[in-house]
Amino acid sequence: MLRTGLIVTMATLACAQTAPAPRQSEAMERSERILRALDRLEADLHSGTTETFTYAELVQRHSAAEQVACKVTDEHVAEIQRLAAIQEERMARKRLDHQKKRKAVAMARPSRSPRHAVASN
Repeated sequence: MLRTGLIVTMATLACAQTAPAPRQSEAMERSERILRALDRLEADLHSGTTETFTYAELVQRHSAAEQVACKVTDEHVAEIQRLAAIQEERMARKRLDHQKKRKAVAMARPSRSPRHAVASN
């Protein structure tokens, strides 16, 4: 019985002992540094992909805005040309009307009688 108690006590003590703390070796430290570097590289690549996507989106939006601006400018220039043509036509018509009125006024004037002609001499 004493022997059995001694064996059980020794077995309990053997099981109760904690494993020694893992010793940091140079290989483990190097592996840890490599893993951290890989994590940073992965984060940089992910960031670069995001920046590339953002840049591509901005280029696409700029292109679309440029196309709209060109269309609006073309429409604006066409409208200015249309209004200028109408204005030119109105001015030409006004000149003709003015010339016709001058001709009509000149024809409507009475000719001077000889009495007025003598007085002016």
